[in-house]
Amino acid sequence: MKYKLIAVDIDDTLLNRKKEISPITKAALLQAQENGVKVAVASGRLPYGVRPFAEQLEVFRYGGYYMGFNGGAIMNSRDELIGKCYLDSKYIEPVYDILRPANVTTMVHKGAKIYADNKVNDYTHIESDVIGLPLNVVDDLPSFIDWDIHKFLIAGDPAELKQLEQQLLSKLGDEVDIYLSAPWFLEVMPKDANKGEGLKKICDDAGIDIRDAVAFGDSFNDIFMIKAAGTGIAMGNAEDALKKVADRVTDDCDRDGIAKALEELGIISN
Repeated sequence: MKYKLIAVDIDDTLLNRKKEISPITKAALLQAQENGVKVAVASGRLPYGVRPFAEQLEVFRYGGYYMGFNGGAIMNSRDELIGKCYLDSKYIEPVYDILRPANVTTMVHKGAKIYADNKVNDYTHIESDVIGLPLNVVDDLPSFIDWDIHKFLIAGDPAELKQLEQQLLSKLGDEVDIYLSAPWFLEVMPKDANKGEGLKKICDDAGIDIRDAVAFGDSFNDIFMIKAAGTGIAMGNAEDALKKVADRVTDDCDRDGIAKALEELGIISN
């Protein structure tokens, strides 16, 4: 089979648990691109937080892509926006009405800024710490939002988030996408704004049959992409739900699972 595109999630997939791209994984993805295979970096992070990893992998040199907001914003190698999707403003109040009583922090993004309500918990600062952007706290978040948002990012205790996920699905599940992107992160996205749809847009733009795409991921928000790709690969450290829908399971992110799978598929040579 002739593979033409590799899509990689960032956290606990491309990055090891030290939050680094290992030299072996980087070399493998560079070799794949030298062999004519494009690379797309896909994440739930805002594009500002995705671009540095695209730079490390030299996707701008090789004509690749990067995707933020789980497919809500898709950029090509010229930093042109080729796909975008926003959460309809009519859902701001209904979503927040469910979140308001809970001990969770609700966040939205604007450009390279993160805004949050004033309910601070142990998980509040993970997003800002990981991508290196300050958290701007506002008292009345729904009233403060006067721009098109890509998503709600909700941070809190994993057990409470699972309960909130079911409440949101019960009331709004037919109208918006709701899923965990990490045990401590729950996301509310526009319907069909996910990594799977994002991968389809990238393949369409690149003139690639999605059956010739390989995708790597580890968490719930990667399921769409893993199912959409011709070959979906779960990391060894992936959630069981993702492993069940993957075509194969590779080694974990600390053992260069991406590089090993690319070699097994014949995309690169040792």
